[in-house]
Amino acid sequence: MEKLYRLKQFIAILHSFDGDRQKSHAHTLEINCTVKTDAPIIDYRLVESNIKRCLDKYENKYLNDFESMKEDATIENFGAVLCGEIDTALNKINYHMTRFEIGETPLRIYTITDELRD
Repeated sequence: MEKLYRLKQFIAILHSFDGDRQKSHAHTLEINCTVKTDAPIIDYRLVESNIKRCLDKYENKYLNDFESMKEDATIENFGAVLCGEIDTALNKINYHMTRFEIGETPLRIYTITDELRD
């Protein structure tokens, strides 16, 4: 039987819309990953540590410094980059992410799902 789990983490980042560090501003983003497994139970420690390892690379960093976001450090682009990295990390340990959400407030959430990726 397939089981879905939703894991929540937070990350603090800096970015600017035009690449000017003087105009940078901070966000604390909420990250939600819905993970699927056929295992009898989820290994939370394993899954969370793999997600955290992906987030740690960006924690308290200026996103525009990363090549993949140099020209486009929007929440949508950061979400797409981070979703891909987390998805790859989870696939290596035989878990599959079906939904990824990144939000700067509870009212502003960017979502990527399996349906949107196909």
